[in-house]
Amino acid sequence: MRLWGTRGSIPVSGVRTIRHGGNTSCIEIRHLEEIIICDAGSGIRELGLLLARGRPRRLDIFITHTHWDHIAGFPFFAPAYIPGFELHVYGARGFKKDLRSVFTGQLDSDYFPVQFEDMKANIEFHVLEEPALRLGGFEISWEFTHHPAATYAYKIKFGRRSMAYVSDNEFLHGYLGPPQDLQLSSEVAAPYRPLVEFLDGVDLLIGEAQYTNEEYRSKIGWGHSSLSNACVLAQLANVKRWIVTHHDPLHDDDFLDQKLNTTKEVARVIGHPMEVRHGYDGLVEFW
Repeated sequence: MRLWGTRGSIPVSGVRTIRHGGNTSCIEIRHLEEIIICDAGSGIRELGLLLARGRPRRLDIFITHTHWDHIAGFPFFAPAYIPGFELHVYGARGFKKDLRSVFTGQLDSDYFPVQFEDMKANIEFHVLEEPALRLGGFEISWEFTHHPAATYAYKIKFGRRSMAYVSDNEFLHGYLGPPQDLQLSSEVAAPYRPLVEFLDGVDLLIGEAQYTNEEYRSKIGWGHSSLSNACVLAQLANVKRWIVTHHDPLHDDDFLDQKLNTTKEVARVIGHPMEVRHGYDGLVEFW
């Protein structure tokens, strides 16, 4: 697994974000010659440059949702312009527009000098409605998260190993209380049982904790979790390893270092001894 983009909302640049990087969401998951891509944020541009140097091939791209920071890199994805590449783009059924309309719409001439018809790859769009899909040795399944858009979390299995990608998700919407007081049977946690059970026991979680507890007080309803509530999700789902991603654009490297220390302390307080670290652009992790 390689992280090509770990930032949320909008790309950022500058000396204060060098260590974590500034590209928005994109993950590559690979086994030998099999490749799965999750999200097409600005990080997919660099991945595309790498893939374009190889032979044309099939690429499967799973979109968590179509907010701008998760699709902004698609017009710059080099394989889309190369004949012989076959791109399959998957996602949830939208509330208003279908998946194809969203992607073709961002290439409207009022926004971008290249139109969808200029892409020479064979591109197909798929709405994910069945419970799971098998691609080669991978089994991919999905579950809705809690976000102001039709948003999926993805779980990817290979043999007996599993990882999950939960990008935008407001777990325990509005909860500001102590994290150590919560159980799956708690009233506030009941609406989130399907997601918790979906994630139960994954070997690796790539997931957000965008706001500090203090920031979250003024961000309730924005579709993202406080670090304490995100820790509770990891605990209830028995997560073994967690890589925190979707970093807020206002959080520079030093701030994120402090935030990670707090996250580890919360995990200790709630009694869930897991490995937790921050994702950064370019991070490679074996699972």
